[in-house]
Amino acid sequence: MPTSLFQYEMLPTTWFYLSSLLILASFFRFNRFFSVRNFDVVALLLPTPGLVYLAMGATFQGYAWLWVVGALLFVRLALDVFLRRRPILQPNLNFVGLAFSCVAASAFIIPNLFLNRGDARESPRAWRLEQILTAAEESEGNFELKNWPGYRPFLLATQRTNKFFAPSQEAWRAAVAERQASRDDGEVAEFFGAPIRLDEKTSKRRRAVRAVQWAAGMTDGPVFDFEAPSSERASGDSPLRPPREPEEINGLQAATSVPVAPTAPRADGSDPPRELPSVEAAGLSGSVEPSASFRAKPREESRDRARDPVSPTLDEVALILCAAALQLGVALTIVLIGKQHFGSLQTGLACGLFYLLLPYINQFSARLDHAAPALAILLATLFYRRPVAAGLALGVAGSLVFYPFFLVPLWLGFYWKKGAFRFATGLSIAVLTLAVAMLFFENSEIGLYGKALGSMFGRHSIFLAEADGLWEFMPRFYRVPLIALYAVYCLGFALWVPHKNLGTLVSCSAALMLGVQFWMGRQGGLYMAWYLPLVVLTVFRPNLEDRVASNVVVDI
Repeated sequence: MPTSLFQYEMLPTTWFYLSSLLILASFFRFNRFFSVRNFDVVALLLPTPGLVYLAMGATFQGYAWLWVVGALLFVRLALDVFLRRRPILQPNLNFVGLAFSCVAASAFIIPNLFLNRGDARESPRAWRLEQILTAAEESEGNFELKNWPGYRPFLLATQRTNKFFAPSQEAWRAAVAERQASRDDGEVAEFFGAPIRLDEKTSKRRRAVRAVQWAAGMTDGPVFDFEAPSSERASGDSPLRPPREPEEINGLQAATSVPVAPTAPRADGSDPPRELPSVEAAGLSGSVEPSASFRAKPREESRDRARDPVSPTLDEVALILCAAALQLGVALTIVLIGKQHFGSLQTGLACGLFYLLLPYINQFSARLDHAAPALAILLATLFYRRPVAAGLALGVAGSLVFYPFFLVPLWLGFYWKKGAFRFATGLSIAVLTLAVAMLFFENSEIGLYGKALGSMFGRHSIFLAEADGLWEFMPRFYRVPLIALYAVYCLGFALWVPHKNLGTLVSCSAALMLGVQFWMGRQGGLYMAWYLPLVVLTVFRPNLEDRVASNVVVDI
């Protein structure tokens, strides 16, 4: 596969520009420039610069951008219930072009997962954002499993999957060894012509930010350098020196000074030439150069292993296919919703193609906690005419990551006159089944059953033990009014919009899953798969005012 695809790789910025052009060419209505459709198309492209900021290491700018764009999309979704006039605006491609583009975009999901694994990339700048975030978390040691809300066996599988696709320790060390060079702390990068200055001295997660910054190619310096005291810098010495005290680097004990290898004296009594030994004993591959700075040359075999794709085992192939199947399942479910509920296979293909072309899909192709709940929510939408099946799907989604439970008042309000009891029955069956199944997991990482069950119902979602994303830089008590407003908005759906139809069900579900991003404590704003498919369906949906529960819900 690597040979046939000629070392296929896609940088985040490259795919951002390319996918934006493809989306505009396929869906932007140039003959109706000032239309709601064109606004929606542009709005769905706006989150991408935030992802690029994060890939470049600008954490605050990235999450702040996602927060502002998310607020704009939230207002658009909240107002969608008042947009009763839905003119049919076909995409610029015909049916054959849409079908071919969907198949082509789907075909590149597996190569993206297989070739762009951390061990298989020649350039670290080709690592996906999900890989960079995982590597940063591993280097910092943040976010223990017990502090995540959700189903712990599923979260454990997600954590192990993330580590599999992220750069391994061997590849990470080999890449660090190749890039051991000095750099300035105040290095400036540019994005859209604006400077991005990272002040690492005031960063709360200095090592993680440097890892992300280095992986994005902003600097040629090492992730872990050794700074000399200010007095030595003033004297003109090199800012990179062997540390005076032993220091642990990524779990490896680095030698503070390199001892001289003992050698026998010469026959004439003169001292033998002093040789510097390799630093393999210190846990790093390479040898030490006789210079003032600490440098390491990678061994050729380590370099080859880091650059050449590693042949995966059968278990790893199964993992890659499982992650790809989730993404393909999301796209296929979108197409089926368009065909069955929107009455047009062409509309379904347009929605599926739009979703597959979004840069977010390219950067988060292997995150199980993104794709699995999204697929379950879409399956609930696909089977909305059967309350028991919809309840089962929504119960699975909520049990896995907790946050989809906030959709329950909306869906109960939709089924209020017909099917509410059956929906609640299906939801309860799914939750109880997963709760009982957790008794049979004996993994010590899952923890005590009571705490794991509390985590399943969001025990760690309100009071944060750890914070990431934008809340790393803001006081956490600001979350309290946001959570209160969100709770009122969520519970209000049980009574608001008395005649709920399929259109309001889709748009309001997207608004609720988007609203979660503002107050969730871990990577809030990045879980776009929970709402992006629903937003795409909202953009392309026809008038669905006649799809109310009393008319469409079946008795069985």
